[in-house]
Amino acid sequence: MGVVYRAHDLHLDRDVAIKVLPTNLPRSESARLRFRREALAASALNHPNIVTIYEVSNEGPTDFIVMEYVRGATLAAIEKSRSLSMEEALQYALQIADALTKAHAGGVIHRDLKPGNIMVTDDGLVKLLDFGLAKLVREPDGAEVADGQKTREFTLTQPGMVTGTMYYMSPEQARGDAVDARSDIFSFATVMFEMLTGKLPFVGTNSMQVLHSLHFSPPRDLSELRAEVPPELVLLIGRMLEKEPEKRVQTMGEVLGELRRCAKVSMDGSRTWDKSWMSATPVPRKSKKYAWPAVAVLLAVLAGGYGVHRWLNRSASTPPTAPLNDIPAGASAYALYQSARQDLDDYGGNGRVDRAIQLLERAVQADPQSAASFAALSEAYYFKNKLQNPDPQWVKLTSDYASRAISLNDDLGAAHISQGLSRMQAGDTAAAEKEFLRAAELDPKSSTPRLWLGSLYGRTGKLAQSDEELNHGLQLNPQDVRLHLQLGGNAYNTGKFQDAISHWEEVRKHEPDNLLVLQNLAAAYQAVNRDDDAAAALQQALTIKPTADIYNNLATLRFYQGHYQDAVPAFQKAVELGANHFDNWGNLGDAYRWTPGSPDKAKQAYAQAIRLVKEEIAKHPEQIELKADLAMYLAKSGDKKAALNELQPVAKSHPQDPAVLYVLAQVYEICGNRDAALDALTAAVKAGKSLEDIKNEPEFVSLRADPRYHLNVLSAASPAH
Repeated sequence: MGVVYRAHDLHLDRDVAIKVLPTNLPRSESARLRFRREALAASALNHPNIVTIYEVSNEGPTDFIVMEYVRGATLAAIEKSRSLSMEEALQYALQIADALTKAHAGGVIHRDLKPGNIMVTDDGLVKLLDFGLAKLVREPDGAEVADGQKTREFTLTQPGMVTGTMYYMSPEQARGDAVDARSDIFSFATVMFEMLTGKLPFVGTNSMQVLHSLHFSPPRDLSELRAEVPPELVLLIGRMLEKEPEKRVQTMGEVLGELRRCAKVSMDGSRTWDKSWMSATPVPRKSKKYAWPAVAVLLAVLAGGYGVHRWLNRSASTPPTAPLNDIPAGASAYALYQSARQDLDDYGGNGRVDRAIQLLERAVQADPQSAASFAALSEAYYFKNKLQNPDPQWVKLTSDYASRAISLNDDLGAAHISQGLSRMQAGDTAAAEKEFLRAAELDPKSSTPRLWLGSLYGRTGKLAQSDEELNHGLQLNPQDVRLHLQLGGNAYNTGKFQDAISHWEEVRKHEPDNLLVLQNLAAAYQAVNRDDDAAAALQQALTIKPTADIYNNLATLRFYQGHYQDAVPAFQKAVELGANHFDNWGNLGDAYRWTPGSPDKAKQAYAQAIRLVKEEIAKHPEQIELKADLAMYLAKSGDKKAALNELQPVAKSHPQDPAVLYVLAQVYEICGNRDAALDALTAAVKAGKSLEDIKNEPEFVSLRADPRYHLNVLSAASPAH
């Protein structure tokens, strides 16, 4: 299909891949135009598992495509070097299915799905390549495109294409008939079959035998080739390999749902697979079972509540809440930007980030010189990385678009906001502060730079400075309820629960369906023994949109009440929706730990939490709360020696955060050092830790019977407790 070069984009300072299509193949001008249209359709696909197309163009008679450069290996190369574990195969399958579901929903089919067109990065991220062969299912007027000869033109008649891809073709594609999304389903089943067994479902000594087998023979027995493949997965692949399209699974959405259900089987303990791959659609979290709302995770700041169990307050990825067809097709770039800006400012976690991204992509296409649109696009990907499963692609796009905004207009405050978010995401707080201050200098009447400065200071433990900036923002714009959201977080994290409730209820007056506020209020209500109010807030949130965070908080409430077994299914649901986040696994481990007969399940959950928190520590080694979390999971999993080793640098840093001190107390208690546990717990209470948490903590049952608990810990409580 051509030659691919690695190149460097001098404007955006990034490596790219340039695919130059061969000029020796006979293609009419209409075929070239069709190819360009199809490639442009593929370029509109925005998904972490689909390679990003940056440009489709030509130089004279030579057509070329500029696309994202992916560092990794093809699935074909990986399969040649070694067998895939069950976990790897299913992890890759879920990502491929998610990407194809997105593509088909956009009217694009792949038509050449095979291991050679699937890249896998070093960290296990799948990227589908070569949508340049994709067929646009419907023309703009809605008419079907069903020309078998055109299909043949781009597949069977090209030299080498039959032997290279025949094994993965659907029967109708091999015949040159019209193909639709169901052809991709057949090809995907073949890819899955090979990932699981190392074999192909249809084979032959020559191409004619392969074609005969493809059309007339049943596929090889998958369960015979690999007995450990679960029956439900065998059945699904068999349905996908039906020779007649009408008899196959009809949509990739259904395939994705079935794959997720197959994955879910492992959650009941009947299998011992690694469960970290179970969420195919990426969702970011950062909190633990019963503890503190990472308040305004949408604002991405407060490291809020590094207690043993944290209340969650982020929302899962969902389809846009408003359709794009409410925006006129000929809308100006500025009109698109304004609509997207409204979506981004819907900070309640109600799922409008993806819609904003779609609008902004249209805006930058309409006006490539719009710094404001690029800045907003950077901000949108920053939110996407925070609100959905964190992904290196979102981090990269946040940075790329921020740089683009700055290069277009260095005098635009919004450009510096986006650059600050990118720097904050990378852990460079000094650079982030500089960018936010520059934005405040450029736009002194705007509350937004004050919001982000307050968020940054809150994240780094400078709560007095954070409050000062946030209150300054309220003076500039009393209607900016985002500031109340953040101020409530600061109050909560210093044990001022009534103040937190006041701020969040103020937000609730203006935004009664704000998910972040409802989730945070549930935590604050519980902290002051208003369990019924907490339950009511969570019920309202569940009615609006069930998310991992809401299920986590619901389970937390049950855990606090001592209903450990009842908390398990809700924590399981949180893991299903947010498997990339260590807090979710740690919370599930805690529920199993205190449920009779579940020590093995607890240990498995803690193992996942340990693995994921280590990855976070590698990214953010300066955050001592992450190291405290690691020590806690190690202690609870039974590795007390390793836990104490991890705890040493945390203790030596003399933490003042009540939640970190609370973790120290738990680790010391589990490891048998009662004196150190009491000292840490006393310091935590003095710093603002709630006595209610301590009274409900099962790890402290024995400690609470110690006279020193009453003499030291309880007497250290402030009147606010």
